[in-house]
Amino acid sequence: MLNKRWQYISQYKLTHDVDTDALDKLVASIADFFEFPIAMISIIGQQQWFIAKAGLNVDITSLEDAFCRHVASLRSPLVIEDASLHPDFRDNLLVVAKPKIRFYAGVPLIAGGREVGAVCLLDNQPNKLSPKDLRFLESLGYFISGYIRLIGEQGGGLRGADFATMIESADVGVWDWEIVNDYNVFNQHWCELLGLRLDEVESRSRFWKSLVHDEDAPQLNREISAHLAEEGAVLNVEYRMRHAQGHWVWVNTCGRVVANDSNGRPLRMTCVTRDISERKRAELREQKQVQLLNFMNRAQSVFLHEKNIRHSCELIFDELLSLAESQFGFIGQVVVQETGEKSLFIHALSNISWSAETNEQYRAYQRGELFFNSLDNLFGHVITSGGVVMANQPRHHHASRGTPAGHPPLLRFLGLPIKIGDETVGMIGLANKEEDYTDEDAQFLHPLLDTLVALFYALEVEKSRLNAEQKLRYLAETDVLTKLPNRRAFIERVHGFYSQSSVFTIAIIDIDYFKSINDKYGHQVGDEVLQEVAFRLSSYLRSDDLIARMGGEEFGLCLYDTQGAPTLEALRKAIAAEPVWTSEGEVYVTVSIGASQVVPSGCTDHWEADLRHADLALYRAKNEGRNRVKWHIPSVMTSLT
Repeated sequence: MLNKRWQYISQYKLTHDVDTDALDKLVASIADFFEFPIAMISIIGQQQWFIAKAGLNVDITSLEDAFCRHVASLRSPLVIEDASLHPDFRDNLLVVAKPKIRFYAGVPLIAGGREVGAVCLLDNQPNKLSPKDLRFLESLGYFISGYIRLIGEQGGGLRGADFATMIESADVGVWDWEIVNDYNVFNQHWCELLGLRLDEVESRSRFWKSLVHDEDAPQLNREISAHLAEEGAVLNVEYRMRHAQGHWVWVNTCGRVVANDSNGRPLRMTCVTRDISERKRAELREQKQVQLLNFMNRAQSVFLHEKNIRHSCELIFDELLSLAESQFGFIGQVVVQETGEKSLFIHALSNISWSAETNEQYRAYQRGELFFNSLDNLFGHVITSGGVVMANQPRHHHASRGTPAGHPPLLRFLGLPIKIGDETVGMIGLANKEEDYTDEDAQFLHPLLDTLVALFYALEVEKSRLNAEQKLRYLAETDVLTKLPNRRAFIERVHGFYSQSSVFTIAIIDIDYFKSINDKYGHQVGDEVLQEVAFRLSSYLRSDDLIARMGGEEFGLCLYDTQGAPTLEALRKAIAAEPVWTSEGEVYVTVSIGASQVVPSGCTDHWEADLRHADLALYRAKNEGRNRVKWHIPSVMTSLT
């Protein structure tokens, strides 16, 4: 068998002294393409030698140690992920000594229908090769086998027609470019990557360049120019090309110049191209997931710091549109109106104003006042149904009601509900992705929905806490019967009057003969009298003034008024002018008022003394017959104390 293999090796000029500079370049491209440190083409004869290699200094090894002899014998690919753990290879000299092979992947090299060696990848670290990449390596093996066959048949020279025939039969995407003539040849597999027929492909570069994505074309041109300018450089570039069906395919092109003229100028470049869309999508998903996680964390951090969910939504909104590859959209929270109807309060919104009316709507959003009140439409269906709404043909969706006149065309729509349990509390609306929205898009954004659920829930908890605190504070500071501030609230708030620069008035108001009212009519009527007096006092005073029930039938008063006497006299008359209508009939009520004017000094230490002065003035009003206003006079106060 070895002799027969040697016949084929000799026939196809594969001995170790063969000149295979072009193959060396191709093998270097393969190493770069698969991102492995070592690649080679081996021949199995009486020894193993390498007719092309990259990343390896060894030229010949013994047949006994050759990994590739197993590929030739098995006539099938061989992959060893960690040779140091493999029972058949762990004691191999190439494993225990230099180059200390750990990973090996080889596919058969064929000459004359006979396996004569292998095309292989090696690593001195354990590694893996996906099934898809292994199939691609096999395709390269077939290509190299055909290339070697033509070398043998042409005595080392390749005519353009021969090369075109070779790449046509290769099982990889091959592109050959005669640079001077700008003549491009592509094989069937290259066409299939893009959904093209061979007769649809033109030979000029402008054709394939027209298929390259606009965002990727500048980088691709730079990479090709750099490769042509630097002999020995490898072209290895990733970019997008438009498929015949309209979508974008990510491809990797790897190759190099394989022929130069006598002045070293490049004449011909050969490249292999493969579809890397799946890997690229996985990479992009991973990048997007990291980006999504980052801006979700920022949104949570801002909310915890500011308790402002609108700012949190605005912070992430532009990145959300970018990640979702959408032209415009919004984030909204469900609000239940007093009528029981639901509307959507908008936390974040794209500015797609197209008229004076929609400009005003956007300004309302900027003021934090924009609500979408009508939910009988496509986006409202997300709220009413509680499910994902995906409409890649919005006009045909049963919930669609069209768009207002002048609205930018709605080409595609994705609505995602934000739910707490079974209740839909908000939604994200996205529109006009270049390609159709998919279930994968909805699934990808699910963690963001969970984050917004947490923020919405935290907001409701915070609102409930604040409401509870306000209620407790109200109960602690409010007189239950009259609904006026109580003595505690009066003492806390009176301090604010001392911070102003103008004179103000402190007064104590007492209902005359209130005990007699209780004794004659009962406490129910007494309570009704207290409520009516409190109402008249608070109705007569200004919003900046302070009125409080100090206890029993006494009320405390602070007036932002340097002319307090006319105000207090008018207040006294207002109480006495009309009887109080109670459950027992009319009750005539009068009040006595004691007051003191205060010149604030910015210090609140004297408030008790000032309040006592007003109380002493009230004492004088009662002693002088009640139903009157008396002011604190220092000399009188001194004689009384």
